[in-house]
Amino acid sequence: MKNIFKLWNRFLKEAALSDYENDAQLTLYHYSRADSEKLVLDPEHFLSGRNSFSKREYEKSQVPRTFFYLNTEQAEPIVKSGRNLYAVKVNPSDIYDLKSDPEGIIDASRPPGAFFIDYNKVFNTIKKEYKGAYYGTPNFDVVAWFEPVQVNKEAQ
Repeated sequence: MKNIFKLWNRFLKEAALSDYENDAQLTLYHYSRADSEKLVLDPEHFLSGRNSFSKREYEKSQVPRTFFYLNTEQAEPIVKSGRNLYAVKVNPSDIYDLKSDPEGIIDASRPPGAFFIDYNKVFNTIKKEYKGAYYGTPNFDVVAWFEPVQVNKEAQ
C-alpha cells in the first residue's frame, strides 16, 4: 500500500507547465519573512541570502535566481512556517520548460565526454530568451526567475 502512495505522489508531482496555467497565466508563489503588501524580489539576493534549498541549488549553479512554487500545497512546512505568502501572475511564454527541454539546452550544456550538466550554462542560455525556467525537484515543481519581480501579499 505504501508503494501505491509513493507512485501516486510521484504522478502528482510530474505536472507539465501547462497544467498550472489559469486563464493563460501562471501564478507563482513565494514565501518571505517580509510583511508588506508589495515586495520586489531580486535574484541578486540569491547570492548572499540563501536558505537550505537555495544553498543546494547554488551548488548546482551560481546564476542569480529567485525560486517560486507553482502549487502552495507542495511547499515544505519549514518554508511556510512564520512566513507570508506572496504571488505574481506571469505569462507562461516567459518561462522555459526545462522538464521537457524542447530546445535541447540540457544536452547542449553537457561538456563533451562528461557525465555532468553545466547548469551555469543551462541557466545563462535560458535567461537570454526567457525570464524564468520551470523544472521539478523530487518534492515539488519550481520556477527559477532571473529578473527582479514585484509580488503581492496573499491571504493564507
